[in-house]
Amino acid sequence: MKPLLVSTLACATLLCSSLAFAANASDAQKAISAAQAAMAKAESIHYQWLDTPKFLKEAEAAEKAGKYDEAVAKAQHAEELAKLSYAQGEAQAKKYNVSLGKDGITLN
Repeated sequence: MKPLLVSTLACATLLCSSLAFAANASDAQKAISAAQAAMAKAESIHYQWLDTPKFLKEAEAAEKAGKYDEAVAKAQHAEELAKLSYAQGEAQAKKYNVSLGKDGITLN
């Protein structure tokens, strides 16, 4: 229930923030860069959800097409997914007493 609530709140926040302003190319690029950074962090522990790169690709395509509002929304969604996947990876590592890192899983 809790993951569903978090996901719903994240989507609502993204929707409200994307309606508040008309994005430009700079906004889209900043959002894409933030998503890439969050994804790199999740990838650093080998715990990235499969849908995250899909949303980043869609954001990049929207930016190239000049659909900056859509690009920002998709990039923010990818960033949020990456942050949530990282948090889940950390929680699972703690639960099972393992370390996640660039070399994969290490038993503690």
